[in-house]
Amino acid sequence: MSRPSTVPAWVPDPRIVLAQLASGILRYAEETADRSAFRLPYPANLQIALDRLSLLAWHQETAAPASVVELLQWGGTPFADWPLRLLDADVDPEESLLAHGRPTAICEELGSLRGDVEGEMRENALIRAVMDRTQAAQAPASYVAFRRLLVEHPVLTALDLDVRLADPDLALVADQVRQAYPDAPPEAAADGVVRTCGGCGGLLLPLDDDRTWTCEDDSCPDPGRAGPTHPAAEGVRRLRRELRTFIAAPGRAELRIAQAIESVGVPVALWPDFDACDLSVFAERPWVADVKAWRNPTRLGRALRARMFTVPADAERAFIVIGQEQVRAQQRYIERLRRACPAVRPGQRVLAVSEKQFLEAVRGRVERES
Repeated sequence: MSRPSTVPAWVPDPRIVLAQLASGILRYAEETADRSAFRLPYPANLQIALDRLSLLAWHQETAAPASVVELLQWGGTPFADWPLRLLDADVDPEESLLAHGRPTAICEELGSLRGDVEGEMRENALIRAVMDRTQAAQAPASYVAFRRLLVEHPVLTALDLDVRLADPDLALVADQVRQAYPDAPPEAAADGVVRTCGGCGGLLLPLDDDRTWTCEDDSCPDPGRAGPTHPAAEGVRRLRRELRTFIAAPGRAELRIAQAIESVGVPVALWPDFDACDLSVFAERPWVADVKAWRNPTRLGRALRARMFTVPADAERAFIVIGQEQVRAQQRYIERLRRACPAVRPGQRVLAVSEKQFLEAVRGRVERES
């Protein structure tokens, strides 16, 4: 959406400012992950965001954050509580950039990969290296094994990791797998153990009181359920933050959908042709799907307008599928997405649907053909 002509050219675009702020927060979180004393200067994007928010506040005749410290405090409050009006910024009032001092999935969407998540993830050095290595070896099974590992096991002990890398499919990308799993943060260990979440398999981390533990994954399907504990002495590793957000979160829906489709006797391929799409269903006249786990349908719509996945020529139908966690968290998600991106409305080459709607459509075709 273009900015109103009445806004002076020197007034920053709120959407760009929030992207810079989110990017700065993510960098700041990386630099303070080990809880060591932070050394100035702050990440450049934090200072740029502070300057530009000050300009925006001056234009709106309202209060601006007085320092980077205050700006970070703003990041932990819902956008609705900010004194600024964030028109056309693709954020919802209840969203925030930080929760319990840690970046949220919203922060990731806004800042880490600058909007075109799928395109940027393909250019992510780690993912690119896995693709290049498996394609050069003509080993699609290794690529699928890598993706499944990240989705099914966001937390592993050092021994578990070594055992899994004995699998020939994963051995081909062993270096990249190890890079995907850095050490768990120090705060994850208490009383000699590391706790995990039963809903997603990720870490449980302490809140500010150090007595209440919460799942670190914003899109966890069952964050209240405790999972296994691991002795901290075993060297617990956890999946990198951007891989948790953009690989593991949609991957849970991808695996659920594949399992449901296989249960009715329909062939389904996960990440075929080295991630040409997420799912290909039916051997003849295939249906293809790109599965999304974005929290905000407006931001997703903007990303899809910038880059839609390429539909194979032999595909009969193509879908953008939204995972059940996102549909439950946002009222009228599909309606808002279709409004934000007309290219996924009914009658178009690609149709946006929920996970439930996609499975119903697959079962409907099975019934018609039988």
